[in-house]
Amino acid sequence: MILCIYGAHGLAQEVNIIAKKINCETKRWTEILYIDDINDMKDIHGTKVYKLEKLLDTYDKNELEMVIAVGEPAIRELLYRKAKEKKIRLVSLVHPGVYIDETTEIGEGVVVCEGVTITCNVKIGDNTYIQPHAVVGHDIEIGKHAVIGSNCQIGGADVIGDRVFMGFLSGTKDHISVGNDVIISAGSIVFKDLPDETIVVGNPARIMKKNENKRVFK
Repeated sequence: MILCIYGAHGLAQEVNIIAKKINCETKRWTEILYIDDINDMKDIHGTKVYKLEKLLDTYDKNELEMVIAVGEPAIRELLYRKAKEKKIRLVSLVHPGVYIDETTEIGEGVVVCEGVTITCNVKIGDNTYIQPHAVVGHDIEIGKHAVIGSNCQIGGADVIGDRVFMGFLSGTKDHISVGNDVIISAGSIVFKDLPDETIVVGNPARIMKKNENKRVFK
């Protein structure tokens, strides 16, 4: 099998490190490569870079597995849908040092980085990215295409919506609901439910404005 990392910038290179660590133990992939449909690059530190259409012309689709490595939730969803249209298999990458309890369900295309703690009765939706040292407590549900930043802490029995972005060192108290397309700014601590498409900042977190463009990075 060949692993295709959709993205070719810093986050994608971090995903490549996780993939190589997994491959050291499993020997799952004979090759790891990047996909970048925007920039004209041939390789990054010796790893090949392809446009998606060129990749599909070069390799048998049945040999390919894909993981998405961009930090913008809306773009993660866009690339996820493109992979589905092309019928490319999405694979989840869990850092070898992370324990996943049998009561936890992880969707397809999920990335779980080094040092993450995931306890019990957790559901993580398709194509969500959990950055290093985040803590996901018990009975938590995280939606699709979300990005959970480094050193975040999600309280027990929380529901986190689709395409949510939690900045590094942010957190939520237990038993709250966070809507879709919410941005929780770095260092913010959420103590009450958040409606869809809101941007919050501070401790305690307060709503600053509506996330009208449904984008984190402008």
